[in-house]
Amino acid sequence: MFDLFENAAQTPSGNAPDSTKTFVVSIGGSAVIGDKPNTTLMAKLASLLSTLHKEGCKFAVVVGGGKTAREYIAAAKTLGANNFITDLVAIRVTRANALLLIQALEGAYPEVQTDIVNARAVIDSGRIPVFGGLVPGFTTDTVAALLSEFLGAAFVNLTNVDGIYSTDPKRNRKAARYDKLSYEKLWRLMARSDSREPGSHVVLDSFTCAILKRSKIRGLVLAADDLANLEACLRGNAFTGTTIQDEGAEASKAPAEETADDLEDVDY
Repeated sequence: MFDLFENAAQTPSGNAPDSTKTFVVSIGGSAVIGDKPNTTLMAKLASLLSTLHKEGCKFAVVVGGGKTAREYIAAAKTLGANNFITDLVAIRVTRANALLLIQALEGAYPEVQTDIVNARAVIDSGRIPVFGGLVPGFTTDTVAALLSEFLGAAFVNLTNVDGIYSTDPKRNRKAARYDKLSYEKLWRLMARSDSREPGSHVVLDSFTCAILKRSKIRGLVLAADDLANLEACLRGNAFTGTTIQDEGAEASKAPAEETADDLEDVDY
């Protein structure tokens, strides 16, 4: 369970992948796991990633837990499990979801990965490493951010909305989407609403934000179900979503009345 760095000594040396063509794709569970797995969307995402992989793009993929994970978390709590155990339960669910994606993803390594450092060797072998969760207390987005940090790759977060908003767009039709968002602004927005409870969900949790910020990792947040938009993003073209980058002008400003409650339970 805690072997994310255990094979460090076995990792081959070499140049880091080109960050302009290397992506860690974090597929939010809310985007692909509803009342049941959305196998149609999973297959479409897998097809796009496989096509770009054949063209020379390099990927690592992380899959979230979604509704199924939250149901198992609730069941574990009902049976008396503590937060550590409920996180372990959710991790198992994310790995099951990752294994589902592997079945459709041509070029994927056939087993779900549990070692971040080994991802480099898998990529260098021409395959795509696919992860679920790793450690209690860490979301799958955090796993993806750590992979991005290690690989020198862009962080791509696929959600059930088309970017990061000033408030929950499902509750507030006046919510403004940020086209660009600085690391500092992202941190301020997310840190105040991240409870760290098993199964809780904000746009990006505070650990993920901290990793993006400390290593100046380029972040891209966009909808999972708009395949043409995702392809444009991965090809370096204009896209609809939010770009997380170093200090700079932000395309849309949060309203003064924004509160932590507005940002909670968005289920990105």
